[in-house]
Parts: sequence; structure tokens; C-alpha cells
Amino acid sequence: MSEFRLQEVIGEHFLFSSLSQQAQATLSQQCRTIKLKNDETLFSQGGEAHSFYLVLSGTIKLFRVSPDGQTKVIEVIRAGEAFAEALMFMDQIRYPVNAAAMGVSEVMMIPSKLYKDMLLAAPQSAMKLMGTMAVKLHRRIKEIETLTLQNTRHRLGNYLFGLAPDPAAKQCAFQLPMAKQLIASQLGMQPETFSRLIKEMKTQGLIEVNGADIQVNDLQGLRAFGH
Repeated sequence: MSEFRLQEVIGEHFLFSSLSQQAQATLSQQCRTIKLKNDETLFSQGGEAHSFYLVLSGTIKLFRVSPDGQTKVIEVIRAGEAFAEALMFMDQIRYPVNAAAMGVSEVMMIPSKLYKDMLLAAPQSAMKLMGTMAVKLHRRIKEIETLTLQNTRHRLGNYLFGLAPDPAAKQCAFQLPMAKQLIASQLGMQPETFSRLIKEMKTQGLIEVNGADIQVNDLQGLRAFGH
């Protein structure tokens, strides 16, 4: 990706939009892009956290591996989203998770120290950023509430409903954004539970499944699943 296009991306993203044009230009000169193959590792848990990242295309999964070899997906990062940026504010020197590509992906690597120094030199930019991040934190708290307070049936129903192109429609079709076992992990359930609930939805006539393709016959019924 050209330096001009990188500067455009930087100028449009909330993490950088409050910076001066000169700072954005400097940042674009110091950033670099990384292309990843499917399942290729970007960084590993415990690695030195010298940079944070912005997904330009594709999808990145953040995950941990349990002692028994089970993969626990912490978060799935899509194009336009940043990750690992919070570490620099916590003086965290090691990545607490692994990051790998889900399909061919491209990310922009931003030097944490450079970005942090720019914020320290521009307090107004830092204040604007804090306001935006506070809103994102509130959304994340709501997501955590969903995972902790709702049962597995409700979680899966809400997740699939959220993939619908038009939430007001009666019927729709879409593709699952990642492997079913990864969705199960992100929703805090075992793959067996995920499969059982999908079977229940099919039995009730709510959905039809063909691999990753989902045909929803009753979108509002899907949303109500598990209530």
C-alpha cells in the first residue's frame, strides 16, 4: 500500500483523526504493512509489544491456547478495526494473547512509542481520543454482560440475528464469518453445545444450514430463540 493511501487510512480512523496533518504524515512514513496468509501468526503471547495494528483487509483472531491444547478465541478483529493499542497506555511490554490471520489478510503496524509521544505532545488530541475510547469501552461492557448474563441459547440467537443484513426483515441469508468452532469459542460455549443449538433451530424451522451458508426463515423467531 502506498504512503499516500496509508495517510488516507490514518486520517479516517478515530485513533489518528484528531492528530495534526503533519503528525499523520509522520506516522504514515513510520508505519508499514504486513500481508498474512491464512492461519499465519502475527504475534505470539508473551512477545514484545512494541507495536499495535490496524486491519486493512481480512480478519485477525486474538486467542489463547489452554494447557490442554484448546483454543479460546478472545476477539475477532475485522477490516477497519485496531487492536493491541490499549497496551501502550498500560505500559504493558508483552502481548497477552496470540494473533493470527483468518484467511488472507493485511494489517498496518504502528510503532507504539511514536504514537504515544504524539499524543503526549498534543493534549487536545489525547482528550478527544479518550472520549471516543470511553464510548467503545461502554459497548464492550455491554458485550461482556451479554456473555455473562444470557444463556447459551440466547447468546447464539442474538449472534446470528446480528449477522442479518436487515434486522427488520422476515427472512434473509448470510454466511458465517468464521469457522463454527471459533464462533462457539467466542460465545463461551463448547462446540457440541453450538451444534446442538443449531440443530434445534433447524428442527424449529428457524434456519437452514449448508456449510457456512445460513438461510433464515424466521428472523424475529431467531432473535427470540432462548428467551
